[in-house]
Amino acid sequence: MLIALEKAHHQAEAAASSFLFDQVAGLLSYDPSVRSGEQDASNAMSAAARRVWSALGDRKLFNRTAVDELRAELTWLSESLAPLSRSAAVHEKTLRNQHARTVQETAYEAAYDRALAALESDRYYRLVADLQHFCSTPPVRQPRRRHLYRG
Repeated sequence: MLIALEKAHHQAEAAASSFLFDQVAGLLSYDPSVRSGEQDASNAMSAAARRVWSALGDRKLFNRTAVDELRAELTWLSESLAPLSRSAAVHEKTLRNQHARTVQETAYEAAYDRALAALESDRYYRLVADLQHFCSTPPVRQPRRRHLYRG
């Protein structure tokens, strides 16, 4: 029975790692589009960061300390992209009024500068490296053996 439970745990580990790898790849795929200023890219990248954050949520499978650190960094990334996501939506609906258009363009440029600074920071590159390392060698918790022997 113990061997069967350990095998099931390893299969769950492999499936979770594969799913997480796909989510991280999706997150990173939006990076060039955000950097080039595409309107919807920041919103898509924020959504992808939330999916990775959620995928890391299985605290029964992954080491909690490593997960909590990555989740905090993913929250930072989403917060850095949020103003650009909001500005892009408003930018598209800009009024015909020239003054309103100028204010929106200025807000969008400031949000873009903030998002770009985040994507060019050492913190972002550390996050990317940590996510890639996590996916390649996920810090998996071992099943509790004391529960396996109870009848």
